[in-house]
Amino acid sequence: MLLKKQFLDLEQDIHEIKLRQMGGDVEVIQGIMHYVSFDVEGTLVKYVYHINKKGKFFLQRRAPYPLNVGAYESQEDVIDIIRHDLAQMRNAKKSKKFNKFIEINKNLNCLMRNFEDLYLYYNVPRQQAEKIEETIDHLKNLIYETKDISERVYFEKDPDTL
Repeated sequence: MLLKKQFLDLEQDIHEIKLRQMGGDVEVIQGIMHYVSFDVEGTLVKYVYHINKKGKFFLQRRAPYPLNVGAYESQEDVIDIIRHDLAQMRNAKKSKKFNKFIEINKNLNCLMRNFEDLYLYYNVPRQQAEKIEETIDHLKNLIYETKDISERVYFEKDPDTL
């Protein structure tokens, strides 16, 4: 066990050196990263959280699709957010459109990666960037329009962004 820890410490040192050689400012926070998973009626819901350099708990959902949930003051806040998230997933699971909802979220995440590759690897003409921006604005408006004509089904907490 001691040899394994020494190896992991050495690996961490090598990673830090490489990142510093690249010009990075590396801060190592000694702490614990928590991986949590739940089975919500056959759907695996996974989270990871850790303490960031500001002393806040940074929570991410890893499955069924990735989402940066936010930074919170305490582990109790994290537990509370996960409790609501699981309740919302259980509620959403009742919908016949649940799998479609998951696929749409996965596609949106894929689109973000596609867009990042586009602007990092290509010199995008201004008119194309404007078309993309118009399409995103249209999608935002469609989301708000859909909210306005849809029945609210979860009331334990208000939406974070709508």
